[in-house]
Amino acid sequence: MANSPLCFALFTSASLLLVAAPRAQFDFAPTGAEVVLDTGFTQVQTVQGPVLNVTGGIFQFRNVDIPQGTRVRGVGPNPMIWIVTGHFRVDGELCVDGSDGAMVMTLNTANFPVSGGLGGPGGGRGGDGTPSSTQRDVFGGMGLDPFGLPVGGGGGRIACLAGLERGSGGGGGAFGTVGDPFYLTQSGSGTSFQQQLGLGGQGGLGASGTPNRSLLGGSAGLTPFVDSRADNDFLGTAVNVHLGQAIRGELSFFQGGQGGGGGGDMSYNFSCSVNDPLFANDQSGGGGGGGGGCVVVAAHGPIVVGPTGRITANGGNGGGGEQAGSCNKGGGGGGGSGGMLVLASATAIGLFVKGETYANNDYDFVLSADGGICRTGSFGTPAVQRKYPANGQPNPASYGNTYDSAPLGGFGGMGVIQLLTPFGNNADGTNTYLDDGILLVRNGNLLMGAEKQRFLGWRGFPNAQGVRVDDFGVPLPTGRTDGDMRPAPILMPLF
Repeated sequence: MANSPLCFALFTSASLLLVAAPRAQFDFAPTGAEVVLDTGFTQVQTVQGPVLNVTGGIFQFRNVDIPQGTRVRGVGPNPMIWIVTGHFRVDGELCVDGSDGAMVMTLNTANFPVSGGLGGPGGGRGGDGTPSSTQRDVFGGMGLDPFGLPVGGGGGRIACLAGLERGSGGGGGAFGTVGDPFYLTQSGSGTSFQQQLGLGGQGGLGASGTPNRSLLGGSAGLTPFVDSRADNDFLGTAVNVHLGQAIRGELSFFQGGQGGGGGGDMSYNFSCSVNDPLFANDQSGGGGGGGGGCVVVAAHGPIVVGPTGRITANGGNGGGGEQAGSCNKGGGGGGGSGGMLVLASATAIGLFVKGETYANNDYDFVLSADGGICRTGSFGTPAVQRKYPANGQPNPASYGNTYDSAPLGGFGGMGVIQLLTPFGNNADGTNTYLDDGILLVRNGNLLMGAEKQRFLGWRGFPNAQGVRVDDFGVPLPTGRTDGDMRPAPILMPLF
């Protein structure tokens, strides 16, 4: 994954980058249902006529307009960086999601790896199920981080002793969080629904959390945020206005999320021997989901995500294990973590929010760097097709036990969302100077005060006692305060 000095300069001084950016002559307004842009090399048709060659994932234009009905999907090895001298508007979709790991739809074919999902631009790959084609696999494949290191979700374990009869699930990749701390349903006692914590489901027979489920699930990925501070999990420089302190973020490079681990197999003949000639008859675990990619938009003019627009950097879902993706023999792949989504405007960021907030069971987000889960097939239970229930509905009380009724893969961690605009004067009444340049619109109305706080979901910075407060030292609500973005955004000044 490439990280040029130009990319790093955006966060050492974003305003200098915008001033120094060459004056672009061309506009980009894609047409068609889907336009795929590769951050290694791609050709882009401009509005004015010329076809531009773009290398390294740096897209420089005067104005960008993604219309309703058009999805621009980023792929490739590098983060996707947009440098725009005019405006950047999304009424369709800008997507750098990781791809899903494969479900196991064949029988007794453990000599054929089950593919993990590819990461989005600058994101890590998911681990394969049954990664070796020449010998028995004790573990599913490890998920990778954006730099190709095997520190993502751990692979599930093989069930090779009589009585276990189900391999364990792969662990979820990590980034901004390990697992999903603010998910609607929390883990239970012991190992019950430990997937919410990023751990793969326990292998073995039995109901969720019972002693027979004794085969350890894959470990969650290792987050890149390693110091003891909880206020610097980002890239660049933020400001704790209440304490009058600049905060240097822990990250040094733009990067996407980690991949989830592949699910564990079930031994055909209850042999644990790696060199067993009958290993190909083992029953396979699913592939891990790819990590969400990285997308950065830096614009002189306004950045607008319209009423029908969305920007996503979500992790891919892990695939269900044998049989037929149901995980009733092989473990499921872990979800990829969310990636990195950064919007920086020298003018303003306008976001048309969708419906209600996450805290009120609305799962249609204007900006999203969400973690993936493990998806199953329709062959048997559990039937898990998506992370959230129908929009507007709470998670049923039985969700955790249902998800964990088989060794499904762990949840991918949440990504990172950073919003940068110039300092304001608290004219919107939200008790922070950091969001005056972020305009939230709902049903045609500009949100102010408490309503804007509710939909933005900003969690503030810690005071001297470690309590998260606004710029005036007022403690902010704790708990599930996500608004119309997942995860909650980090607000930063554009100097």
